[in-house]
Amino acid sequence: MIRLLVAGVLSLCAVVPAFAGSATLQSGKYEGLMLAVTPQHQVEGFYAEDMGEGVTRGCRFFLQGTPEALTTWRDVAYPGSVAASSDGVTLTVAQGRQHPGCINVLMPEIATGLDLSQTARKQWIGLVTVSADKAYLLKTPTAKAAKRPYVVKNDVVGVLAFKDGWAQVEFINADDRSFTGWISQGQYARLAAPKR
Repeated sequence: MIRLLVAGVLSLCAVVPAFAGSATLQSGKYEGLMLAVTPQHQVEGFYAEDMGEGVTRGCRFFLQGTPEALTTWRDVAYPGSVAASSDGVTLTVAQGRQHPGCINVLMPEIATGLDLSQTARKQWIGLVTVSADKAYLLKTPTAKAAKRPYVVKNDVVGVLAFKDGWAQVEFINADDRSFTGWISQGQYARLAAPKR
């Protein structure tokens, strides 16, 4: 009986370490990367980094898919992956510097794995781009827009919930201030990766 109990404890000890240190992907901000983990365990992301003062250079691209088989795109699609790390994520896009503007801004490590630290944890279930010229962040789906913050065309926002054609979104400005509210289906577009 004791031998059986010891064998059971030893096999349990052999299993625990594999799960104890394993990190899982979480929605949030990772330096220049907005990342959302969908309810279907897919990821949606937007990477944006600017460099310089006065005249700036910028690197921007979207990503979507399974963490191990992403499509990244701006004008052209390139494969990539994202994995959880001890303090953030590792984003790998072998041809990442070929996205428009990225060769001058993005570190060469993107080809083999760029480590990005988590700067904010979020509850995003997706990302959308704002398609309206101006979309007020309403307190409820049918509320009035008076004196409410707003997002503008091409802003990328995190989605907290979808309900009856509306999306509850969160916008983070350049000062890392967060604003939430509801926008209607006609004011946003879901991310859609092009076919590679």
